[in-house]
Amino acid sequence: METSRLIRIESLESLRGLAEWWDDLWLRGAATLPLFRAEMLAQWVERFSRSGDFFAIAAETAGGLSAALPLLRGGKAASGWMRLPPFSRAATMPGNQWSAAGDLLLDESDSSDRALQCLAEGIRASGVRLLRLDEVELDSVRWRRFLRVCVEAGMSVAALPRWEVGQVEIDHDWPAYKARWSRKHRQQMAQSARRLAERGKTRLEVHSRLADEEVEHVLRCCFDIEDRSWKGAAGTSVLRSPGMVEFFLRQARQAARWGQLEIVTLNCDGCPIAFSYGLAAKGVFHSTKIGYDPQFAEFRPGQLLRCFLLERCFADRAWKALDFQGELTPSHAAWLPRRYSIGRVLIAPRSMPGRIAVWGCKHVRPWMRRGL
Repeated sequence: METSRLIRIESLESLRGLAEWWDDLWLRGAATLPLFRAEMLAQWVERFSRSGDFFAIAAETAGGLSAALPLLRGGKAASGWMRLPPFSRAATMPGNQWSAAGDLLLDESDSSDRALQCLAEGIRASGVRLLRLDEVELDSVRWRRFLRVCVEAGMSVAALPRWEVGQVEIDHDWPAYKARWSRKHRQQMAQSARRLAERGKTRLEVHSRLADEEVEHVLRCCFDIEDRSWKGAAGTSVLRSPGMVEFFLRQARQAARWGQLEIVTLNCDGCPIAFSYGLAAKGVFHSTKIGYDPQFAEFRPGQLLRCFLLERCFADRAWKALDFQGELTPSHAAWLPRRYSIGRVLIAPRSMPGRIAVWGCKHVRPWMRRGL
């Protein structure tokens, strides 16, 4: 029986030094988003946090990693009445509204819980009183197993569903898939495609093999489109947010070097009118950012881009799924995706303040939401 050994990664330098092991674990696990790879995680921390706040708990088995959980010291462990006092030691998982960054990585080929027990031991040894882990894929096998192990280790755990994400499963039968759409959706897509074609030559362009020097031009074209939307007027577009162009440019260049960048544009007479900033791995296209030129809104360019992109994926045996990435919307639901739950997890290893926060999350917060 192979044993697992607890290791702590205390710096970004150490993380990058273990990048080969970390990325190999990501490759063997069920998580498909490239943003969970070591370099992407390090870049996020450098942009949005303090490097000294980063640490990771991992299990080493047979000369490699079998489980890992990246964390940040400090941060808001809870909100409102559940906030811990300032002297309490809390930790969160990297990631925010701009970009995902951290997730539980697990080699699921090992059906034993030794590696996860190692992580639970590491959480206890860290001295952290409360973990607040956001954007957790609650339905996934790896997270269900990990939370069960934490409970068995005597920790208090609360899992709070927050929203659903849609993912279209690619079965490579495009006619049968289209036939399942609602009649209204089929008519809208056919009409929009016909009317846009009357406006100009329509073409889906996929940028999947960009050199370093080519990435910036394509990415800025996409962000120009976003800036012409309501996000530009609200000052929340990438172009109007300090430091964000540089962040995404660095991220995109890294993904391109790995062959995992997929920027898709819908062009009309050679001009891009909609885009999807995609990251692809293990047969899954993750649409991490999408936008369209409001001057073409009557043609539903965002939905047309998805239509043409899905048709392309259905024709290519390499693709298994298209993930909409963000919170499920009516425009996502029209494509009949499977749905999976994203939520927040609170884990209190031992402290009474942490356990009270978890208890309140499980029992008081639902009562307050019902307005009783």
